[in-house]
Amino acid sequence: MVRLPLQCVLWGCLLTAVHPEPPTACREKQYLINSQCCSLCQPGEKLVDECTDVIDTKCRPCGNGEFLDTWNRERYCHQHKHCDHNLGLRVQTQGTSQTDTTCTCEEGLHCTSAACESCIPHSPCSPGFGVKRIGSQNRMRALVVIPIVLGILCAILVSVYIRKVVKKPKDKALHPNDPQETIFVEDFGPNPAAPVQETLHGCQPVTQEDGKESRISVQERQ
Repeated sequence: MVRLPLQCVLWGCLLTAVHPEPPTACREKQYLINSQCCSLCQPGEKLVDECTDVIDTKCRPCGNGEFLDTWNRERYCHQHKHCDHNLGLRVQTQGTSQTDTTCTCEEGLHCTSAACESCIPHSPCSPGFGVKRIGSQNRMRALVVIPIVLGILCAILVSVYIRKVVKKPKDKALHPNDPQETIFVEDFGPNPAAPVQETLHGCQPVTQEDGKESRISVQERQ
């Protein structure tokens, strides 16, 4: 009866030694596979063989025109981006085994998206508009009304106004017989200082009102 519990303990220890429990987590830049923590391949390399109890992970550098930009366990590298000249693209930065190729647009073109997968021409300026900022490969150029155009418009308006003002005196000089406006002076009453005309009537002075005809009898004239 005592031997049975002892045998169970022995078998439990044996099984634990043969099949150890997997670790709960691996260290940074490692991954878990087959109950083991294997090292990741560094950027610019791809995985060839997983690690074992005796050897570490086997990696190989990416080939020409390929890259991997992170620590990985990839079996294949990524191809470098192709800058298609037919889409208006050209190489901005050549790719390496750890970085991808970057493209930009040809002169006079700009990208249609942040990824710059194709290009379109800059917007042409309409009549009366000029370039405010030269467009780059990644943004359109902005347009703004040229101040000189506004100045020309103002000059034309001033010129038309001056011509109308100068034309009026000339028209009056060419037509002097045209009826002109008559201005009436308002009567403010009799003027007390107006001169009076005196005459004699029976040897007595008689005051003649200004503006009335002077009449002297025939007898006085004799």
